[in-house]
Amino acid sequence: MALSPVLEPPTSPFSSVSIPPATSAFPKAMQACDAALRTGPKLIFLRTRKAQLQDAHAIHQLIDSFSHDGTLLRRSYAEICANIRTFTVVETHTHQFLGCAALHIYGQHLAEIRSIVVHPDIKGSGAGGQLVRELLRQANARDIKCVCLFTRVPGFFEHFLFRTADRLVLEDKVLKDCIHCSRRNACDETAMTLGELPTSQNMPQSDFFLPQPSAALIQLQL
Repeated sequence: MALSPVLEPPTSPFSSVSIPPATSAFPKAMQACDAALRTGPKLIFLRTRKAQLQDAHAIHQLIDSFSHDGTLLRRSYAEICANIRTFTVVETHTHQFLGCAALHIYGQHLAEIRSIVVHPDIKGSGAGGQLVRELLRQANARDIKCVCLFTRVPGFFEHFLFRTADRLVLEDKVLKDCIHCSRRNACDETAMTLGELPTSQNMPQSDFFLPQPSAALIQLQL
């Protein structure tokens, strides 16, 4: 369990955090998280921990509240219970539930941050940054080479060194979720990655997505 005074997003560098040396990109990103979580005028104490089955109801309610407008993919209560080991929660030192996120592992080559959400009334408290840092710590501990996510707020994750990527590079994600999504041909989310991109199998876009419309127009004659 991690207990930290936090604030997001970062406003200045913080270089005094000691991170164990590693060969992946995650330690630098974790340092960027620490820069966000330890600077600023407002401090509250938050901690992260692995979710327990008794957290499933609160997790489901929070995710569901953001799924009606498409902000998050809908996840059933049964699905959350079945995957509770993938979830991490963030809470106050008095055990008040504030948010959650899941780390789905496809293999050592790739993991995905999913269902990351915090209560809207605590925006700016640093809860989101705390979740990102903890999931990166988990990925680093498992020697995961790349972490990906899909988001409508890429600017937030850029603070933690995530960069925009072509979704077709993330074939595991495409095969798991994108091909089943009703918005796959009009996706408004940005794919982002941190670390070493998975080796591409040159998956043809036409196998899963409609071709992009051509800029050239053809004049029809009656």
